[in-house]
Amino acid sequence: MKSINIQISDERWLGLQARADRWGVSIEELLSRVVEKVAHDPHKPFVPWQPKKRVFIDTNVLALIVGNTSLGKSVIKHLEDSGIEAITFSKCVYELYSLLKGTTSDRRDKKSRNNHPLKDFLQPQINDIGQKLFRNTNIDHKANTYYWFDLCEEWMWSDYFESYEELIQKYCVQSGQEEAREMLALQKNFVDWKIALRQAFSEVNKKISDNGVTVFHYFEVFGSDWYQFEGFSWEQAFAQDSLLPNEDFELVLAAIALQANAFVTSDDSDLIWRGGLSLGLNSPHVSFCCPERIKEAIDTDFAFRFYRREQKSE
Repeated sequence: MKSINIQISDERWLGLQARADRWGVSIEELLSRVVEKVAHDPHKPFVPWQPKKRVFIDTNVLALIVGNTSLGKSVIKHLEDSGIEAITFSKCVYELYSLLKGTTSDRRDKKSRNNHPLKDFLQPQINDIGQKLFRNTNIDHKANTYYWFDLCEEWMWSDYFESYEELIQKYCVQSGQEEAREMLALQKNFVDWKIALRQAFSEVNKKISDNGVTVFHYFEVFGSDWYQFEGFSWEQAFAQDSLLPNEDFELVLAAIALQANAFVTSDDSDLIWRGGLSLGLNSPHVSFCCPERIKEAIDTDFAFRFYRREQKSE
C-alpha cells in the first residue's frame, strides 16, 4: 500500500476545522477528501470541494413525499435532477407519527381525512379504531385506559386474550361477564392499533430513506458548537422578534444550522409570508418556497426570500 505524507500548518488545520464545521461534516471526512485530491495529483494545489446545495423539507411537504403524491414526487425529481440534497429534521418525522396516531384526519372533516397523503398507511378499520381510542376520553367508565397504549405491547405475542376469556368464564359472576368482555375487546383494539402504527412508522421511515431525504436529529443541531455560539441567539430572536409560528421556529433554526438554501413548505401564509417576512434583513438567508415552485427556486439559485404559491417572487 502506498503511503502519502501530508503536512498541514496549524493555520491551515484551523481553517479546515472551521470549514468542516461550516459545512456540517467531520474533520475526518474533509481530510479524506484532501488525501483523495493529493493522491490523484500531488503537484496540483488542493482546492476544497464545494458543498452540495440543500433544501429543508417541512412536515407538510414530507407527508406529500412519503405519501407518494404527484407533487411530492415532483419535488424529489427536481432536487435530484439538480444535484440538491433534501434534508429534514427529526421533529418533522415525529409529527408524521403524530398524524398517524391522531389518525390522519389532522383534526378536520372526513373529506380532508380521505384526501390526506398518509391515508393509506392505516387500513380504514384500524383508522376507525384509532379515532375512537385517541379522541374519546370516555372509552370506559373510569377513563383510565390510555395507559394501555404502552402496556398493550406485552399482550401481542402471547395467549393473553384466550387466557382471559377462560378467566372471565371461571371467576366473573354472570352479571359482570358482559362488561369484562367489553373491556377485553377494548384491549384487543389497542393491540390492533399499536401493531398497525408500528408498521406504519417503519413504512414512513423507509419511504423517507427511499426518497433520499436525510433526517437530522436534535443533538446534531442543538448540541453543536454553532448552536452554542450563534444559534441560541437566533432562537431567542425567532421567539421574540419574529412572527414565525411557535411550532415552526425551531424547524427554521434547524434549516439555518444545517445551511439549507431553502425551506420548502406548504404553509403559504403563516410560515412563508408572515413568518419569513418578519425575520428581517439581518437574518441568515434562507428562501421560503412552496413545493409548487421548487423548480423556479432552483433555476433562480434561491435568489429570492419568498416563492409563494401563485405569486410573483418577492
